[in-house]
Amino acid sequence: MTEFKTDDSKAPSYTSVDHVELDNTEKQQQKLASPKPDCLTHGPSQVPLLDHELQKPQAKDIIRTLAAALNDIADEKKCTKCTVENISTLLVGHVRDLRAAKRSGVWSKEDKKALKAEIKGLLKPVKKDVKSLWKAN
Repeated sequence: MTEFKTDDSKAPSYTSVDHVELDNTEKQQQKLASPKPDCLTHGPSQVPLLDHELQKPQAKDIIRTLAAALNDIADEKKCTKCTVENISTLLVGHVRDLRAAKRSGVWSKEDKKALKAEIKGLLKPVKKDVKSLWKAN
């Protein structure tokens, strides 16, 4: 079974000693400095802040671990219950870290609003599909 790295200890403080305040245009330019390649269907990224967050090493590790866990679920030799419990622990830990980052001021108010709008925009079609599926049954 895939080993999941979880840390149930207190979330990091996310404070920086050498913090230099940048104006919003410089922050946006830094975040978008290395954009992802354009999508053939949609063109340039419609969710640049979310893309930026998902390219961080911690997020990449979680995505890789989740992919491995999904493979473990499909493997008949692996224990599904243990895998699901580990996935749950991993996701809860990550959500705890995100909430701590949100509260500690890692993201500016504008960044929070932009991330929320991007996520809502991504999930709106999913929500619509799920609702139509439930109504059909």
